[in-house]
Amino acid sequence: MKDKKENKEALKGQLKDCTADEKMIIKQLHQEIEQRKKTERVAQDACSYAESLINTVRESLIVLDQDLRVVSVSRSFYEFFKVKPEETVGQLIYDLGNKQWDIPKLRELLETILPQKATFDNYEVEHDFATIGKRIMLLNARQIERGMGKERIILLAIEDITQRKLSENMLKESEERYRRAFETSLDGLLLIDKQTGNIVSTNPAASKMLGYSGNELLGKTLKDIGVLKNAMDFKKDLEKIERAELVSYKDVPITTKEGKHIDVDIYLIDRAKVAQCNIRDITERKEIEDGLERTRKELGVIKISEDTARELAESLINTVREPLISLDQDLRVVSVSRSFYEFFKVKPEETVGQLIYDLGNKQWDIPKLRELLETILPQKATFDNYEVEHDFATIGKRIMLLNARQIERGMGKERIILLAIEDITQRREIEKGLEKAHKELQELAVELKRATRAKSEFLANMSHELRTPLNSINGFSEVLYDETFGPLNEKQKKYVNNVLTSGKHLLLLINQILDMAKVEAGRMNLVLSNLPIKRLLNEISLLVADMVSKKKIEMLLEIAEDLPDIEADELKVREIIYNLLSNAAKFTPEGGKIGMRAKKADSGIEVVVWDTGVGIASENTEKIFEGFFRVDTPYSRVTEGTGLGLPLSKKLVELHGGNFSVESGGLNKGTQVRFTLPIISKKVV
Repeated sequence: MKDKKENKEALKGQLKDCTADEKMIIKQLHQEIEQRKKTERVAQDACSYAESLINTVRESLIVLDQDLRVVSVSRSFYEFFKVKPEETVGQLIYDLGNKQWDIPKLRELLETILPQKATFDNYEVEHDFATIGKRIMLLNARQIERGMGKERIILLAIEDITQRKLSENMLKESEERYRRAFETSLDGLLLIDKQTGNIVSTNPAASKMLGYSGNELLGKTLKDIGVLKNAMDFKKDLEKIERAELVSYKDVPITTKEGKHIDVDIYLIDRAKVAQCNIRDITERKEIEDGLERTRKELGVIKISEDTARELAESLINTVREPLISLDQDLRVVSVSRSFYEFFKVKPEETVGQLIYDLGNKQWDIPKLRELLETILPQKATFDNYEVEHDFATIGKRIMLLNARQIERGMGKERIILLAIEDITQRREIEKGLEKAHKELQELAVELKRATRAKSEFLANMSHELRTPLNSINGFSEVLYDETFGPLNEKQKKYVNNVLTSGKHLLLLINQILDMAKVEAGRMNLVLSNLPIKRLLNEISLLVADMVSKKKIEMLLEIAEDLPDIEADELKVREIIYNLLSNAAKFTPEGGKIGMRAKKADSGIEVVVWDTGVGIASENTEKIFEGFFRVDTPYSRVTEGTGLGLPLSKKLVELHGGNFSVESGGLNKGTQVRFTLPIISKKVV
């Protein structure tokens, strides 16, 4: 105010000696000077405000002229990029920090994009500075036209987003590790929406275990797929796990989609918006791991952050029973599951940070493991069921199946490898034992077959040798019995009849032995002809009619009228039917019944011979087909028989290409023998 008053006084003094026109000119000049001073004060205040604003915001700001030289810089720029004003102002921006700012993407923004577009936001630039290291920056740029000379200035705001990007990448990496562990887990894993109870995600192990495809499982509830159908109230279990309680069910029997029954352990764990259901198949290891309980730790509520995602992945790794190990791109151990330490008997301080080949005093320097990690995995990101065998100093020889996943990490594109190890040593030993036993059984079967054939050939030869003299005995006995050479007294005739009866019985036995031996030795030949089977069945029923009437047994015949002729060996078929009918009559007490049914069945005929006789005990059902075996009952002891009738009949039926079976309800409940013969024989004569 004082200056203004003094100016007015000076102006009055000047105007005293001036003309009117001069006074007007002086007055106008004075007003213009005052206006200019006022404008300069406003501009100065605006500059001061702008500089204060620039120095107040936390983002680094830099102002460039139209030649891209630094006009001014904010305080935060100096602090963040560790430069001084004398090294910065007036310098070409690309020359800053010993040309550290000569960044191709920055040149693109300043020289190509901005001349065409006055403003630009969120332009991302990544650069490695010598002073502050690698940085990721977001640039906002404004091109401002100045006044009189139309000079251009550029305002550049720089935001450092390195930490944010690092956190985002680490979070993504942790989530990827969790997903890989989720996918490679041998436990079946289901993620269930808490609100609806529907399955929203599943891993391959769950699909394989339960028999449903991944798409079939989505949208279903645990009840729909037969898991805990009658064992849990899902709503109540949700309340428990939200109170940080672990819900588990041990030794639960469930049925897969294909109807297969398996035993599983089931766990429910809280996962924020979803519940995780772990299903572990314990069918194979239930006996050897009976009583073993696994305790799971509560993981807490999941937050979408790097720390919680990492914790989740680590917890999952430590939960699965197979040893897991993760390696960095240099094949050094990053983390190891609890089961790895327990199984391979190593300690954390001897493991984490070590090259995998150096573990356990270089016990892990295994050629096949090197092949997987250094040759196969670099070309193929995933690999399953890679078998490795090695003799460890601490735990002995082991056979392992390796599942490997290669995961690309975030900013530096670093590689990590997740390795799941399953010990299959015991399984391989069992398989080798079974293979050895199978081979020994095959050798034994060959030897038994050879011995049986030799026995049959011996019996066949012996039967021929015995039959010749026996025919002579029987012939001379018949001559004597017929009194061809003179009369016999009653006692002599009785003795001769005994010799003849015994001789005929012995001849029948020898003939059956001979036939049995021929079949077993593969020397039995069929003489095929067109056989009217209906007539043959009626004829043979007449042959046993005398035996039936003597024992006062009722015989019932049900022979179909449309029974066709068959192609067969008539003598062998007669022997089969006679053996069965005579057996039925022989082992049926007085007053009982026997019968025979015959009908056409598909491309053959079916004949059933039945009786209400002594029957067969269940423990003797298979033994009756052994040669010379007779059921030991009071009734069987007083009946004649060789024990060869049934086994010989069975072999003759099978020689024709038919089927033979015997059924009985047990002792004193009768017997039913069923056999089939083809209408057209498939056997070569």
